[in-house]
Amino acid sequence: MYRQVAFFTVCNIAYFPRAIVLAKSLYKTEGAKLIIYVADGKTSCLPQMECYEIRWLSEEEIPRFKHLAFMYDVTEFCTCVKPYLTMKLLGNFQYVIYLDPDICVYSGFSDLYDELAKCPVLLTPHYTTPLNDPEKEYDIALMRFGSFNLGFYAVNNSRESMGFLNWWSARCFNLGFAESQFGLSVDQKWVSIAPCFFKNIKILFDLGLNMAFWNIHERALSVAGNVYLVNDKFPLKFFHFSSFDINKPKMISARPHNWNKTGRDDLTDICVNYADSLRENDFGLSKRKYSFDYMSNGDYISSTLRRAYASVYNELNVNHDPFDSSGIIGKFARKNNLIESKNKIYKPYYESDLHHFSLQLKIINYMLRLLLRFTGPNMFANLSRLLVYLSSYRKNRSLWRL
Repeated sequence: MYRQVAFFTVCNIAYFPRAIVLAKSLYKTEGAKLIIYVADGKTSCLPQMECYEIRWLSEEEIPRFKHLAFMYDVTEFCTCVKPYLTMKLLGNFQYVIYLDPDICVYSGFSDLYDELAKCPVLLTPHYTTPLNDPEKEYDIALMRFGSFNLGFYAVNNSRESMGFLNWWSARCFNLGFAESQFGLSVDQKWVSIAPCFFKNIKILFDLGLNMAFWNIHERALSVAGNVYLVNDKFPLKFFHFSSFDINKPKMISARPHNWNKTGRDDLTDICVNYADSLRENDFGLSKRKYSFDYMSNGDYISSTLRRAYASVYNELNVNHDPFDSSGIIGKFARKNNLIESKNKIYKPYYESDLHHFSLQLKIINYMLRLLLRFTGPNMFANLSRLLVYLSSYRKNRSLWRL
């Protein structure tokens, strides 16, 4: 059966060790090679193995390739091309299954083939049991990031699946941003509304699929013989090691969740083994810089520059090279002070990082209290809403000089 099925993933070189672990686990359980699309500058540094095939995104004739690689950061870029690549693979395969590179497979996919014979698209929800903790704001994360986790999806070769993929791909190419404040979460949030338009999409409630830190409140792992079982019922097909910290494997994920500090005894073995596998297959790749983070002269492409570029993109000649430091975007970046003087790599901050900025927050809150006193409560509320709008630099065209 696997000869009719294409399994694929997308990653940059630094994430390639994770893709190797995925490929080895897939080959062991399914006997299938993983197609690894590499979103990075082509190099000969990647090891060749029987369990995978390397393809470079730069050779896949992706529309506006350089423009997308510049406009989007590495996560946004790797996710925005997924539906397009799926359509290309359907030219040669009956079924296509996507897996994120930070997944590890533990048992076969035969029952998914039965489902794909009947349904054009298969999806898994982030979790299936509501969160009833008011301190965690219930299920608001699903409202922000989407109902389905697109670290996995499967499609067959049919008219409806192609309609879905065309619809999804257009949105990912044009609005594949990570801007949850505007209802955008790379490729993922779009698919929350897909069942409104494509009636035969099937949601899978097999708890052995896509187990991850965001759903372990409803899933426990046990061992029966040589098989991992979820809730003593579902064979564990794959675990999604999203945001996994190789140096702190018992945390399960570096993202905030209920077991960040204590870990989970039932997950210790697979987490420690996964960390060992990553070390074994690193080959010095995890420290490699992402080539699409730099202009032709070595200047770092800041997150702000990417959003500013998106703001002016439609005004540019279609043949421009955004990575050319002496070209129109290089001049645009310097004119708008968008080049980091020390080439400092951007690191996004989240709510969990607030404690590192207590002094800055005190100053900001003091200034906001002054603003409230000066403007009054109604204007203050409207200005607060305006600040959310301004948080997306690509929406504020008047901020940039072209």
